[in-house]
Amino acid sequence: MKNFYGALSTNVNSILNVYLDIDTSDSFAAVDRLPTVVLATAKLHKVFDLLLTPAYRAQTISLYLRVRIVTRIVLPFSLAFLKVRIMSVVEPKKVEIVLKNHLKRHELLSDESQACWTVGYSSFEGRGLFATRNIEAGELIFVDNALLLSPRNSEKYLPLCVSCYKNECPLFPCDRGCGLPVCSQICEDSKKHMDHECEYLRKLEPTCGTTWSMDLLRALLAVRAISLVDEQRDVLAIFQCHQNLNTDCEVSLLRSNVKNAPKIKEIDFMMMVSGIFNTNSFETIVVRDKDHYTSLRGLYPMGALLNHACVPNTRHHYDSQQHLYVIAVRPISAGEEITMTYIDLLWDTTLRRQVLSVTKNFSCRCSRCSDPTEYGSLLNALYCAADYCSGILLPCDPLNNESAWMCNKCQTIIKSKQIHSIRSGLSSILQENIAKHPREILTFLQKELSILVPPSNYLMADIKYSIISYFGKTEDLLWEDLTDAELAIKSSFCTDLLSILNILGCGQCRKRGLLLYELYCTTKEQLRRFQGRNDFKEEGLILFKAMNIEDNESLLNEIINIFQNDVVATTFLNDNC
Repeated sequence: MKNFYGALSTNVNSILNVYLDIDTSDSFAAVDRLPTVVLATAKLHKVFDLLLTPAYRAQTISLYLRVRIVTRIVLPFSLAFLKVRIMSVVEPKKVEIVLKNHLKRHELLSDESQACWTVGYSSFEGRGLFATRNIEAGELIFVDNALLLSPRNSEKYLPLCVSCYKNECPLFPCDRGCGLPVCSQICEDSKKHMDHECEYLRKLEPTCGTTWSMDLLRALLAVRAISLVDEQRDVLAIFQCHQNLNTDCEVSLLRSNVKNAPKIKEIDFMMMVSGIFNTNSFETIVVRDKDHYTSLRGLYPMGALLNHACVPNTRHHYDSQQHLYVIAVRPISAGEEITMTYIDLLWDTTLRRQVLSVTKNFSCRCSRCSDPTEYGSLLNALYCAADYCSGILLPCDPLNNESAWMCNKCQTIIKSKQIHSIRSGLSSILQENIAKHPREILTFLQKELSILVPPSNYLMADIKYSIISYFGKTEDLLWEDLTDAELAIKSSFCTDLLSILNILGCGQCRKRGLLLYELYCTTKEQLRRFQGRNDFKEEGLILFKAMNIEDNESLLNEIINIFQNDVVATTFLNDNC
């Protein structure tokens, strides 16, 4: 029992020492130790409540009183102090300084006067980036470097080399015994790998022996977090961390695959980084050739500060070094907030808000979400079920998940439960058909879905985009396999979706670029076929060629402008543009 009480006494002293360390330190690195204090104090409090029985009261009373001092006096002051410290770190001007220093370290901002952005308080939530001058459509706003890069933590993704991220090649375990896979001696000897995750994991002694571990690969984010230096940790301090977004997954994988568990302080920090990562990370791509690329997750400090809008004023892409480029899709006025979208532009309000609530922990209340018609696009519209009525149902209050819907013609009111049931049924029907052959999907759209929902409904848009993506690209549906009618359908679907994006005011967004590219390729194939035919009058053929060649050149110029420096675009543009 004496050893047990001694251990408890040591823990109490360590809590007090951490508090003193925080109280006298100017570094944010000391503040990230406070979660350890809070957790340890809470645990000790429970232990002593159990130990204060008559048999042990005399032996534990002095130690119990010391814990009471921590929980009743020290801890409240610590929490208040932490709040002040964090507020000083996240105050917009200080955030701006941290971000500019981050960009300078990576030689992405040589002159602060060149920056066309500033940090301020957002009407959406928290902080955001704002234009300091008028920004033109197509203008580069900033380039950002990832603070952390990590493989995606999912079994559905192929294993990859931890150094170069190749994922369709032979992998072998690092000879130094860190339990991670590499693809070559060069990757095994890379300084970044050796000095960071390799060295740290060897200290923990992986249990996989002479092989490599898929679990350790999936836990790489947690391992790499530990290697962040103080300047990088200062950048982390400006971000939100939602603890309910599965923050212990990587840590659990790590702990269950090593002999020596990480220190409590390290575990707390890993979980904090995981929470920040889950809330703020982006999917980025490493392209090896046009048919092979690897999906990673990256934390981009500048990008993460951009708030979501369902009609954003920027688009983004990555270059071959995984730099994030953010570009204006339309003119942005001085003082206007700079925004991006986290989700598909062609989803309807109900789906967008559901996905954002689950994945990003907030409910969007932007002007598009607040408009029952979604700026007139009617992506959420359903047919009215009343007899002889040709009207459409729209939500009375789109920001209320339990809102009734009303017909725009007969004013019939439908309760939210019925709407949820209708949407669920439509989703089930869609899932039954979406995996079929593309020609069968087209038949489903023409003969079934078109009867169930209005032409503007987001499910129609979703199916149309799928067909556009399949036609001309998949086996037995290459360009030479498509009929003239199918080419015309693909062209009309591209035009339909481009029209929706125009109605929404999405500007030169990435989805517009993809649709323009598909339209360009389709028109190019139609031109090729017309040129090879003898059954058209010469003057008609000349007119058709003149119109479409001119249109296609215009399309091509806009496509190249949208996808400039986009590493993913290199997988499809080089052969066709």
